[in-house]
Amino acid sequence: MTLGRMAVLQPFGFLAIEEVEVPAPTGHQVAIEMFAAAIAPADVALLARSDEPGWQPLVPGLEGAGVVTAIGEAVTRVKVGDQVVIGTASDDSAAEAGRPVSTWTTNALVDEKYVAAFPRDIVTDRDSLGLLGATALVAATLAAQAVKSGAGEPIVVAGGGGLALATIAALRAAGVTTVIALAPGHAHAAAAAAGADSCLAAGANLGAAGARRGLDCREEISPDPGALDPAITWTDAHAQPLDRDRAIAALTEWMASGRFSPGVAIGKRYTIEQINEAVMEMEGGRIAGGGLVVVEPLK
Repeated sequence: MTLGRMAVLQPFGFLAIEEVEVPAPTGHQVAIEMFAAAIAPADVALLARSDEPGWQPLVPGLEGAGVVTAIGEAVTRVKVGDQVVIGTASDDSAAEAGRPVSTWTTNALVDEKYVAAFPRDIVTDRDSLGLLGATALVAATLAAQAVKSGAGEPIVVAGGGGLALATIAALRAAGVTTVIALAPGHAHAAAAAAGADSCLAAGANLGAAGARRGLDCREEISPDPGALDPAITWTDAHAQPLDRDRAIAALTEWMASGRFSPGVAIGKRYTIEQINEAVMEMEGGRIAGGGLVVVEPLK
């Protein structure tokens, strides 16, 4: 067994840092020493649910990155020593049925179907790979769909969180020529850095900007983000089918050529000991982009 440090969500929204023995992997399980994990809105939303009667403590975290330290006897997708990204889409029913992915930990034990190897020499900021397990995969999928419909037409991206920023960057990497960010004012600078040509606030005349299509990448936990311009044809970013292998291949190509950097989607980085501060800031909507937990192994 391996001794690991985990952020365990207790009743009433408190995340306790606990040292737990992690069993050796069996079957299709993969043991991973984590170095980064994303703070997803779906995980932050668990805080409110932890007030419900009968809440059972769990370790949140839907995506992250690390290095494989051991594998079960049936594993075929990865090997010991591989750098990997981990993730499951937030709408995956399995994520609410047994929590097969829990990344807010120094040592994760995950089924291999949620794990993908990723080259070591493509990005210098390896912690940014923590967003490649799900956030960047959704962004790459949206970008591929947008290009099929025409790369020369302006596309609006609604939202100021990690998914919105990653999608802006992915659209530019895929060849979309004009990207318009529809985001809160505090996220405009981050959206521009991700590749947006212009940044507009809610209520702006999108038709005047020449846009007819938009991607709804809003992840706001509270308050209600409100209605979008009905004159635009919107695609719900959270309801798209995801081909993980194809998205990983696209991201690998874009990153190898310098056209995409997952780091542009990160608003703030935290240590695992700062996790309560992190979720409070994310819940309050004070951060442009996504949150990231940088994990140090327990020695």
